[in-house]
Amino acid sequence: MAQGSGPGDGRWAYRPDIDGLRAVAVLLVVTYHVWFGRVSGGVDVFLMLSAFFLTRGFLRRMDGPNPVRPVRHLLGMFRRLLPAAAVTLLAVLALVRTVYPPTIWNFVWEQTWASLFYVQNRVLAADAVDYYARSETPSPLQHFWSLSVQGQAFVLWVAILAVCQLLVRRRGWAADRVVGVAFGAVFLVSFTYSVLITAADQRSAYFDTGARLWEFAAGSLLVVALPYVRLGDRVRAVVGWAGLAGLLALGMVVDVQGGFPGFLALWPVLCAAAVVLSGSGAQPVGPARFLASRAFGMLGRDAYSLYLVHWPLLITLLVVTGRSNAGLTGGALVIAVSLVLARGLTAVVDAPVRAWRRSDSSPLIPLAVLAVTTAVVVTPLAGWQVASAIQDREVQARALLDNPGAAVLRDPTLPQPSADAALLPLPTQLEDEWVQLDQECSGVRAVQDDILRGTCSEARGTQRAGQTVVVIGDSHAQQATGALLPVAAERGWGVVFLIKGGCSMGVDEPGMDPSCPDWREAAISHAEQLAPAAVMTVVTRSNPGEDDEALRPGIDRFVERMTDAGIDVFAVRDNARFSFDMFGCVVNSENPIDCAVPQSSSLAESNPAARLAGPGVRMIDLTPWICPEDFCPGIIGNVVVYRDDNHLSRTYATTLAPSLAEQLPARLG
Repeated sequence: MAQGSGPGDGRWAYRPDIDGLRAVAVLLVVTYHVWFGRVSGGVDVFLMLSAFFLTRGFLRRMDGPNPVRPVRHLLGMFRRLLPAAAVTLLAVLALVRTVYPPTIWNFVWEQTWASLFYVQNRVLAADAVDYYARSETPSPLQHFWSLSVQGQAFVLWVAILAVCQLLVRRRGWAADRVVGVAFGAVFLVSFTYSVLITAADQRSAYFDTGARLWEFAAGSLLVVALPYVRLGDRVRAVVGWAGLAGLLALGMVVDVQGGFPGFLALWPVLCAAAVVLSGSGAQPVGPARFLASRAFGMLGRDAYSLYLVHWPLLITLLVVTGRSNAGLTGGALVIAVSLVLARGLTAVVDAPVRAWRRSDSSPLIPLAVLAVTTAVVVTPLAGWQVASAIQDREVQARALLDNPGAAVLRDPTLPQPSADAALLPLPTQLEDEWVQLDQECSGVRAVQDDILRGTCSEARGTQRAGQTVVVIGDSHAQQATGALLPVAAERGWGVVFLIKGGCSMGVDEPGMDPSCPDWREAAISHAEQLAPAAVMTVVTRSNPGEDDEALRPGIDRFVERMTDAGIDVFAVRDNARFSFDMFGCVVNSENPIDCAVPQSSSLAESNPAARLAGPGVRMIDLTPWICPEDFCPGIIGNVVVYRDDNHLSRTYATTLAPSLAEQLPARLG
């Protein structure tokens, strides 16, 4: 359809009320984030409107004399979006380097790369279901997930619209019909997938582009439908006000973050569509007049910048103050500063870039802008990472002298580490502090049950080992293996992991993942098939702030099942747990001694595992080497004992090997 011809020409006109709708959406996002700690559904409005504008731009030129050039159009879109995002990423890197704890640096580095290249949603989707990716410190770049979804959708949309344009121009088909059929199909497929994946795995689905495409498709279909929807002024007014009221109420009525993007996400999409429809007549009625005001128009034009800056400011405030929420005054400060910075970012970066039309003449200019903008972020980011890696290697080179760990408890005559020596593990190495084995289980140890895939691994050389120990259970058993591996290597034992975070060999423990019972039974069956000389697992559970450490529920049945099968059991006592991040306390405290807590605040006076004593059961209690003299310090021998609030660091666990060796038999079987 050529510009200015055909039905519904008014849909090409500038709609100030849609700018106002963008303002409402960003205000909902910001205020719900800052003051209510909830998600509002405003992002869903942005996703729909972004496709609305993209489709409208294509559709108006699709069969005219000046069709859209898809590649140039796509480059131009990213040329307009990336500079403001890059400035935000640079500012976040500066803030993180200045005021954030080093424990989050690796996390932010990863997310900066992901945000810059529009894959942040994939990182967050993986982290959402990864037991080992959980962090106590929220990410200042988490909000880039929606921009990543948007960027991925834009690439797909331009490709689909390019095909539609080709069909329209070569076959003479009606543009509205072709576009409507194409995005109707996308809507149906994506919406069906969204409902199914949300029901199966909502945490991951929330960040899934495929589960969000129907929201973009709704925006495209709205463009097609506008000229064919005929409503009287009174009906349009009612529809518009109802849509606006629905948007305002959504975040308080619905758990958006816990229920989207399945059926529930229809709510903001339909509400936003109702507002757009209500303002599509010859005369503005209902909320259209209100939304078209100058104040809302200005805020709507700043919406992108405001979305970019508000979240890093909020998270930075929480990190600096150590609070879990901004509060009324702090929240007002965040919003006020965000508005000022958004206005500046729009005026200095966003608006000039959008106004620069020279890029339409050649694709090389937007490519150059994208390359320079990317380099502006990549250069300091890569430089910071390289400098940190060099420092890490220098510290590791002195580890034997400067970081003896538990060895100082066994031999008090060891020389004291230098006062200037760095603690290990370094904050930037915290992600490597999970004990891992070398390879997936293979050969006769390979798993057959799908539920075990990704949870069975083995140490190098296990296939040739005469005797094997299977470490089975949760992440506490996993970390205790840090002490086992040096002993196993010295004695020629093979080591196999059957480990799933959060799934112990106990039953019905609080907070246990619903998949644990099935996984536990499959893991035990696989261990029986492997017929190792021994299995090792953590048999007690401690609680922070309590002395009610007890045997894990049902662990006696597991022990009996193993010993009946002729498999010895190494019954490990749990380590102390805390109500705070011990690693963070140690590295951020001027006096790390203050982080220590009494052993009695988490562990029982005597080992509850004594009840399991019997033939084939060997008790393992490393408490004297973790909490010496009935106190649990954060640092022993210049090594940080814990990687978080309840897991031993791999570095410290390794130094426990001699103490574990004394409690293990010299020979298995």
